[in-house]
Amino acid sequence: MSRMAETTVQTKALAYLKKQYKNKARRGKIFAQVEVRTKKEHGSKRADGLLAYKHWLWGVYVVSLEAKSHKTLPAIKPKLDKQLYAFNIVRAAVIITILSGTFFILYKWDDGFWQFIIPIVVFVLSGGLYAWITRNHFGHRTLKVVEQIEQYPADERWLAFSKDAFYDLTFEKQKQLKLICRYHGIGLLVADGKGNIERLSKPKFKWDWWHDYLRFYAREKEIRKSI
Repeated sequence: MSRMAETTVQTKALAYLKKQYKNKARRGKIFAQVEVRTKKEHGSKRADGLLAYKHWLWGVYVVSLEAKSHKTLPAIKPKLDKQLYAFNIVRAAVIITILSGTFFILYKWDDGFWQFIIPIVVFVLSGGLYAWITRNHFGHRTLKVVEQIEQYPADERWLAFSKDAFYDLTFEKQKQLKLICRYHGIGLLVADGKGNIERLSKPKFKWDWWHDYLRFYAREKEIRKSI
């Protein structure tokens, strides 16, 4: 099987995504372009593909794409995301401490020493237990390819692989890639040389209070006029 170049993957994946999102766009107007950069103040990062349209509910909606082929395969090595791991531990400890009812001691107990010590002990122990039990969980893992697509601000993000590259991965690495993409809310596509696309996972909508991710891109004004 011939090896597909990343440029072929990105054009085929972008064409597929354009069809998928066209029905969601107001009046069917959708911007779809390969290689769109973020503004200088946002690092001048180059997304392999970008789609933008006006959603009937969310306003301007942005979708970013990163395409990969065989040369990316060595980067499919899961690694611990320390910041994410720490965040997950703290979040779990807070939830467990609240559900245990320990925080009520702060208001109900008159002993000033134990009133604060017990909630702290429960928080630390529950966090430590969670960290140990979930230390190998994919929810704490990331990949270089995932870190790269996360550099491109968007409501939804997609990662596309050539079919020959993806299926050259071992079954275990395929599984790891799919799980990590799922936990990070990234859609995963596999494209073959004939333009057929296999969707392995859907992206999750990434909420932002300011929401309009188009403001991060250098071609913002041009894109807004086109949609």
